[in-house]
Amino acid sequence: MKKSICTALMSILTFCAYAQEIKVKNEEVKLDEKLVAYITGKKPNFQISNLDKQYVVNAELKFLESSGKRWMVLKSAATGKTNEVDYKKFNPLNQQKSVIEAFIDKGFLSAEGINPEAIENYINGEATGVSAKIKNEANAAIEKTKRIEKYKISIDNAGNIYSAITKQPLPTNIGTIKIAATTGMGIQKYEVFDLDNNLIATWYNMSSKHAGYDKFLYEELITFDNKVFKIKPDTFGTLQYSMSTDKTALSIVGELLDSGYTLQHQRK
Repeated sequence: MKKSICTALMSILTFCAYAQEIKVKNEEVKLDEKLVAYITGKKPNFQISNLDKQYVVNAELKFLESSGKRWMVLKSAATGKTNEVDYKKFNPLNQQKSVIEAFIDKGFLSAEGINPEAIENYINGEATGVSAKIKNEANAAIEKTKRIEKYKISIDNAGNIYSAITKQPLPTNIGTIKIAATTGMGIQKYEVFDLDNNLIATWYNMSSKHAGYDKFLYEELITFDNKVFKIKPDTFGTLQYSMSTDKTALSIVGELLDSGYTLQHQRK
């Protein structure tokens, strides 16, 4: 009982810590209306300082054009050393606030103000390699796209899946994909079948349970052998729906083929 109460209290305290109202205006940073720091400069270069302006740290905003992924480079004004920081979340319309949210997330800033020791320890600590990770992920995504393009996947309006994977002169039917559930918010579930009508994989849009799997699935594809792949829905530019132009369905099939699921007579 005591353990349950303690757990509940910790959850409440954690929620409260992140439920602070953050305001960044006229170079002032306020948490719950309390002035805690200053942020000056113009993007991509900002300077964050404490209230007496005796401590300043520089934050240079970076992004990878090919993927749009972003990170910051913190530079100590005292030592000139640097280290990279990822964002908790990023809002391109309020980049200053995004910087402050990252500072709070990393423990660099709180209601007590700037924590110079935490910042300097981070900068002088082990290199985080945030940009290298982002670039590696972007390169991997590009290579994956190239691999999937070689399958020449197409889907007709009946949900029949065609691919050149069989190395025949023309793409051949390798299975079907069906819409299994919809709501007013759109398609919530797809199912993929092989040519023998065996269920190969199921994709869930909303948080859902899948028979034989003990975790909730959200924007994820689960195969018949319980392998899970993250696939975000893609409805950008959709004005009038048709299965043959369904980008999410194509992503689902592409992920399966790239992961070694040939469909056709998969379960045999």
